[in-house]
Amino acid sequence: MSSHKQLTLFVTFKIKPDRIEEWKEAHRPVWAACAAETECLFFDVYSDPATPGMFRFVEIWSKSRQWFEKEQMTKPYYATLWPKSEPCWEEPAKIEYFEREGEGCTFKQGFLDGGRRSG
Repeated sequence: MSSHKQLTLFVTFKIKPDRIEEWKEAHRPVWAACAAETECLFFDVYSDPATPGMFRFVEIWSKSRQWFEKEQMTKPYYATLWPKSEPCWEEPAKIEYFEREGEGCTFKQGFLDGGRRSG
């Protein structure tokens, strides 16, 4: 792994249970657009089975937080997303920024099953 720390985002959404499918429909094109970005190394969506409407995105980017906020978050597809997404929220989304250490990174093929390789 390079000396540059990869940016890892944890983005948490609490969605109104009766609007989950509407929210997903709004987000699917953006998930695909993010995953297609050269700087996006990993993107996945998780849900909490004990809390309907609780979702978390895990994103790993090859650039810094400064780059992400200046270059990535200003992409046009976000501007069209928020008006469709926000009415579905029970509370504001929460973004947490971390730097990937990498020293504990292990995975098995089963983790990758069901995903799509990009790039």
